[in-house]
Amino acid sequence: MEPPPFDIQGAYNDSNYKIPLIFILSPGADPVKEIFKLADSMGYGTPDKLFSVSLGQGQGVVAEVGIKEAVEKGTWVLLQNCHLATSWMPTLERIVEDLSDSTHQSFRLWLTSMPSDKFPTSLLQNGVKNDE
Repeated sequence: MEPPPFDIQGAYNDSNYKIPLIFILSPGADPVKEIFKLADSMGYGTPDKLFSVSLGQGQGVVAEVGIKEAVEKGTWVLLQNCHLATSWMPTLERIVEDLSDSTHQSFRLWLTSMPSDKFPTSLLQNGVKNDE
């Protein structure tokens, strides 16, 4: 028996500018294609409206700049492979905690990660979680 298809639109509807959408990945699962399809359908499918970066060595700074711009402009950010940037996770946690009512209401933060004990607990508790 196969699990029901994932409702990415429903997950988006449950999110807001202060609540990230978190995808905990399993081997072979990759929601990125579905995220890009939703972005296209909602008018966010261009590089100026959907900033995407695969985290790893040195990419935290790049991600921070992208988030800062998106918070102001009301665009989307997709941070892939958060499990590869364990030393940057406290910074990400602080960034999300600092999102406020001055954040553009169209802003969305999408996160993908393999299961990791280094992923910030507060993000897991407060985000819209999706198991892929």
